Parts: sequence; C-alpha cells; structure tokens
Amino acid sequence: MTPKKLKPEDLLPEPVRPEAWECCGSDCGDACIQTIYWNEKAAYDAQQKQWQAQLAEEAAVQTGGTDKAV
Repeated sequence: MTPKKLKPEDLLPEPVRPEAWECCGSDCGDACIQTIYWNEKAAYDAQQKQWQAQLAEEAAVQTGGTDKAV
C-alpha cells in the first residue's frame, strides 16, 4: 500500500531535545521526557524521509522522469 501523500500542513514540528536538568531521574518509563523526545524524534525523522522522497518523486514527474545528467 502506498503511503498517504503528505501536505506541508501535515508535517510534524521538529522536537526540541530536553536539557539534561529537565530529567528528574525517577525512571519514569514512557512518561520520561527523554523517552518522549526520542519517540517524537523517530516519528519526525521518518516523516521527513517520506517527505523528501515525495518531493523527489514530484520533481521527477515535473521533469518528465529524466533526472539523469546528459
């Protein structure tokens, strides 16, 4: 199945990495700000990869699919 075509307004904002002092050190599990950050970062990175592939595909279609140097 083809992934849903992304629109600019669908893009996730890049997450901000928390500072070390923001962690309480209580081993919060899934509620830990570090865990939340890394999960959000993984989702952001995957979406950015999909977005870049989509842009490249659209550019190839606009140029007639000939993106090779002559």
